[in-house]
Amino acid sequence: MLLDIETAHRLVFYSLFFFLFISTTVFVERLLYFFFTFPAEKKLLRKEVEGQDELTAEALYHSYARKTERGRGVLMFVITASPLMGLLGTVLGIMNSFSTMAERGVSDIAEVSKGIAFALEATALGIAVSVMALLYYYIVTGLSNRAKEELKRVVLETLKLKEEA
Repeated sequence: MLLDIETAHRLVFYSLFFFLFISTTVFVERLLYFFFTFPAEKKLLRKEVEGQDELTAEALYHSYARKTERGRGVLMFVITASPLMGLLGTVLGIMNSFSTMAERGVSDIAEVSKGIAFALEATALGIAVSVMALLYYYIVTGLSNRAKEELKRVVLETLKLKEEA
């Protein structure tokens, strides 16, 4: 066999920790964007919209609004993949327990239970990572929606001032 079951089981755990790292990194980056970069981009959008027609202003709005949604795909991937990876880890861990039982016999039920409990930790970790990524996703989506509304308000106010002048 190219990869033994125990090594594959460990790889699942490493993958889940990697998913947690990636989702947390995306979340922190998005928070930094919304709290530090976005206010400057709002001002930049206002300057760019001044003197533009409505069609150009709408195109500018969409280009800036698209920036607010970055990272959501990564979070959705982690939300979806983490429980599946956890389930894979559980299956591999139980397979490892059964192969150990086949080699050594079923003499010690405590050792078998310990192996199955270790296998179930993968599912628990997968669900925990998924829940954290889901929390991140909803926070980022809320910030994104609020930011898009602010961008829309900036564009409309700027166009209204242009019409009044």
